[in-house]
Amino acid sequence: MNASQSAEQFHMQLAHYVPLFSAEYWPVWLVIAGLMLVAMGLVLALHAILRFRSVSQKSASHGEKVYLYSKAVRLWHWSNALLFLLLLVSGLINHFTLASPSAIKSLLAVHEVCGFLLLICWIGFVLINLAGGNGHHYIIQRQGGVSRALRQTRFYLFGIMQGESHPFPASVRSKFNPLQQAAYVGVMYGLLPLLLITGLLSLYPQVVGDLFPGVRYWLLQAHFALSIVSLFFIFGHLYLCTTGRTPGETFKCMVDGYHRH
Repeated sequence: MNASQSAEQFHMQLAHYVPLFSAEYWPVWLVIAGLMLVAMGLVLALHAILRFRSVSQKSASHGEKVYLYSKAVRLWHWSNALLFLLLLVSGLINHFTLASPSAIKSLLAVHEVCGFLLLICWIGFVLINLAGGNGHHYIIQRQGGVSRALRQTRFYLFGIMQGESHPFPASVRSKFNPLQQAAYVGVMYGLLPLLLITGLLSLYPQVVGDLFPGVRYWLLQAHFALSIVSLFFIFGHLYLCTTGRTPGETFKCMVDGYHRH
């Protein structure tokens, strides 16, 4: 049997477990998610236009620099970002069968390796938080939490258009504003672990066996749905990173470790 025949056989076996989405078949939830993603992009684009039209160009000079991101945190961040990108690209290509069977087989191997590397990366993140002094940034203070979140929301919707000062500037005590903190806690201690768990169980389905009919199918569906949720987070995260004094200022923080006020 040649390599092409082997790849075709593999692809036929894969179809028994992986929901293959094509132009002829898009589940309703995926159509809704796609429309929501497009709507989010349009809203963010409108917000950006209004922001740049309403606020005069700010000075590029900085009154203060605070070292907030250690080398360990920056290494984790860029490794996490790269792995997320590779996993999303390889996973989406596989699910939508956008490549040949042989390419999909290779991408599955890439997906598997990157998944294990992301697991190691996440364990490193937890250890950094436990032993490196970074964990207190992820502890949400419940008292007054709603009012702080509303204040931050008002800033993003209106205050930023008027050039108002940030209500919760990053500091050594707290480098996240209330909305950032809630989002990062949800992603790093909720979304990402669920992605890893569903990915591992999909890779080793014998662990769950025949717990209930169609368990393998629903594991893959859950894994795919969680990856779509991560896309929403990434879009929002990247856009909010442009809301500093200059569009590239926040990205620079993760290069040299310094937050600029």
